Amino acid sequence: MSSLRQSFNPSTIDCLMCRNTLSVGWDGRLYDCDFNQMLELPVSCTSSCTVGEFDYGELKTRKIVTADHCFSCTAGSGSSCQGALR
Repeated sequence: MSSLRQSFNPSTIDCLMCRNTLSVGWDGRLYDCDFNQMLELPVSCTSSCTVGEFDYGELKTRKIVTADHCFSCTAGSGSSCQGALR
């Protein structure tokens, strides 16, 4: 964790998956990213928590759920499902 924190690169923030993509669970629940899905940390919306309740306006203004694992996507050149970010 210490290495990831020390390698934090703020220029990766704009390109992170959680800024423009949602993960969808098998049951339709929405997550900010694949890591949050595996940790069962759903989006922070009150009424748009599943595909069936999808509300673009609410999702667009939501606060992205973050935790220590987020440092893994912001270290060095960054990381996403498509590879390095910067």
